[in-house]
Amino acid sequence: MANIKAKGKYAEVEILTDTYRMKGTLFLPLASEGGYNSRLSDFLNDPSKQFLPITNVTVEVLPDPAITWQTGFLAVNKRVVTMVRAIKEQVD
Repeated sequence: MANIKAKGKYAEVEILTDTYRMKGTLFLPLASEGGYNSRLSDFLNDPSKQFLPITNVTVEVLPDPAITWQTGFLAVNKRVVTMVRAIKEQVD
């Protein structure tokens, strides 16, 4: 089986909800492949996407950021998100 790699941009993001602060990597597919227009806002504003797929995630429990955990993948429901901040973006 061939190893196919999607083209797009990786955005290191910080996501806040009422109970968590998450930092990880969000993949944004290129528009030429039926993806997004390379902007984080395009991905966030797509009403057909209910979850944000984040990889390499560090989660802090609020209001006590001393309580943390890490995971390789986390799907965050956009309905609970109060803020998304792009920390760094990189084209693949």
